[in-house]
Amino acid sequence: MKKTKKQSVEDILEEKIVKVQRRREWKRFLVECVVVIVAVYLIFHFCIGLAFVSGHSMEPSLKDGELVVFYRLDSAYQPDDIVIVHREGDAEYIKRIVAEPGDVVELSKEGVLSVNGLEEDRLAVSGQTLPEDGSIEFPYTVPEGSYFVLGDNRENSSDSRSFGAVSQDEIVGRVFFHLGMTT
Repeated sequence: MKKTKKQSVEDILEEKIVKVQRRREWKRFLVECVVVIVAVYLIFHFCIGLAFVSGHSMEPSLKDGELVVFYRLDSAYQPDDIVIVHREGDAEYIKRIVAEPGDVVELSKEGVLSVNGLEEDRLAVSGQTLPEDGSIEFPYTVPEGSYFVLGDNRENSSDSRSFGAVSQDEIVGRVFFHLGMTT
C-alpha cells in the first residue's frame, strides 16, 4: 500500500512539474512573439516602408499597382534614385531624382532635358519632357537642400516642372525594391 501512495505522490509531483514547464514555455513563447511583433513594427515604422504605385507617372519603370519597398533612413540622394515624396495635403508621389542641389535644369521647347548642360539619358523615360505652362521658369537652379524630381512617364506626371524642387525633408525614402502585382 505504501508503494502505491508513494508512486501516486510522485506522479502528482511530476504532473505539476510538467504543468509548470508548459506554462513557462507558453509565457516564453508569448514574450518572443511580442518581441518579434515590436521589432517588425519598429523596422517598418522607422527603417523600411511599403507603398503601392498609384497611377502611370513612373511607367515604364514602375507600373500601376506595383509594390515598392523603400529605405527611410537614407539622407544622401543622387540623380537616378527613385524616391517617395510627401507633399502638403498628404499627397505622396513616387518620382525619379534628375538633379541635386546647385544643378541647373534646362527644358527645351522640343522636350529635351539637360542638367548642367548634359542631355538626359532617356532609357527609362516615356514621352517628351516639356515644360508646363505657368510653371517654373527655365533654366532652373535647384536650391540647396532640394532635388528636382520627374516621373518617368513625362507626358503623364505631376512633378517638379509644376511644383518646383522638393526639399530633402519632403523625401520619405529611397526605393530599393519593387514587385510587380500584375493580374
